[in-house]
Amino acid sequence: MNASTLPTGLISGSSGPLYHRLAEGLRGAVRRGEFGAGSRLPSERDLARLLGISRTTVIGAYRLLREEGLLESERGSGTRIVASGRWIGPPVPAATLPSGKLTGEPPAGVVDLSGSVVAGHEAVPRLTADTTDLRELTTDFGYQPLGLPSLRARIAARYNRLGLPTTADEVLVTNGAQQAISLLFTLFGRNGGVIVTENPGYVGALDAAHAAGATLLALPTDAEGIKVRPLRETLARSPVSLLYVMTTCQNPTGAVMSTQRRTEIARLAEHAGVPVVDDTTLADLVFEGRWHPLPTAASGVIIGSLSKLFWPGLRIGWLRAPGALMTRLARLKVVADLGSSHVGQQLASRLLSVSEDMATARREQLTARLDLMSELLRTRLPTWSWTRPSGGPFLWVRLPYGDAETFAQLALGYGVQVLPGARTSPDRGFADHLRLSFVNEPAALRIAVDRLGEAWAAFESVVRDRFAAVGARPPAAGLPGPVRFAVPTDLDAPRIS
Repeated sequence: MNASTLPTGLISGSSGPLYHRLAEGLRGAVRRGEFGAGSRLPSERDLARLLGISRTTVIGAYRLLREEGLLESERGSGTRIVASGRWIGPPVPAATLPSGKLTGEPPAGVVDLSGSVVAGHEAVPRLTADTTDLRELTTDFGYQPLGLPSLRARIAARYNRLGLPTTADEVLVTNGAQQAISLLFTLFGRNGGVIVTENPGYVGALDAAHAAGATLLALPTDAEGIKVRPLRETLARSPVSLLYVMTTCQNPTGAVMSTQRRTEIARLAEHAGVPVVDDTTLADLVFEGRWHPLPTAASGVIIGSLSKLFWPGLRIGWLRAPGALMTRLARLKVVADLGSSHVGQQLASRLLSVSEDMATARREQLTARLDLMSELLRTRLPTWSWTRPSGGPFLWVRLPYGDAETFAQLALGYGVQVLPGARTSPDRGFADHLRLSFVNEPAALRIAVDRLGEAWAAFESVVRDRFAAVGARPPAAGLPGPVRFAVPTDLDAPRIS
């Protein structure tokens, strides 16, 4: 096991001795299914090196969990999660998403810079269904697996306004955009089907491909998104089943694809007979101009969602797809859940009527917070670098040296949760990058960057001590040999006013 495959949050944000916090982090990894019955853990020495803590701390945590009956150790076999644990069960396929996606919130006292949704109550007054609406819903005893006709009609009208002729029959409502991705990858990725995507890319898509058993080919990107030449070569030599891209506000880079690039990609896919999926989940957050679907959208697939504009708990997303695919996708949707909540869909139908106003408000919020975040980072962490995104909620930051996975573990100990770049890449590339969101309130952003500065100072001091003496330049990624960092022993909750 290395830092890139180690579960995040192993040093919990609770107070108390460090070995207690590590033990709680390991318990959490078992609860989340990241470790299962019989899973082998790193050796005491290796885990200490990966987390940048002392071996004594790991020994104490392992001893505590052995006393509780969660771990067992055997000479020659190392330390494992007990195989006989009645309620432990097998591990879930490795997820790249941060643990906050499962818990709903980061550990106590931690500022989360891994999220993508703007906090605030702007949408709450609109999320109200009166009793008349609810009574109308109860007269329909069907599951409506494709979605409520009223909502599908509004979504179709949205695409018609964007210049893409669409009927309600070409719309499938899903439980968020993540389910839309999972349905597509299940359909095209089964039996090792080849799915081409961007590198770096959306971590949720990587998880969906892994769960579907797909073969994932991740192609390099530039300032506009996926590169044309590698795509052309891949389509010519590989039996590609599906092309998945984010042409507007790419996650994590924030890139927006030019019209010329979109046209070329559409032409290549059409010539190869490969369906194209354009995930537009973040497209409403483009800072300038309006977004437009790929030219192949009439025969391709578009994914949309209301989470980034309104409220992620609404769990309403959709697929816009041609009829040839719609029946197949609908059958998979029925197997998954029979149909999405009617109440949520009715609320979503109302919200769509004000989505353009909300998009304007969100863009203004994000632009102001991007400016603040950029200024804070330039002041506090002047050696970090990034390109200003064209839209979306993320900064794609490059560290001057060192391994971002190791630094992310250290930063969590200082009270900031970030997403290491390697988790956005199937080949574990971008080890020197971090994805930092700027969706938090300004006060929280100030606290987060200040804590990142403290964590980086601790990280940097180790690098200086290791390499300055011999006049060597710090490595681009990773630090050879055991490394120990100073991790705070207690963490206060953010003081946000």
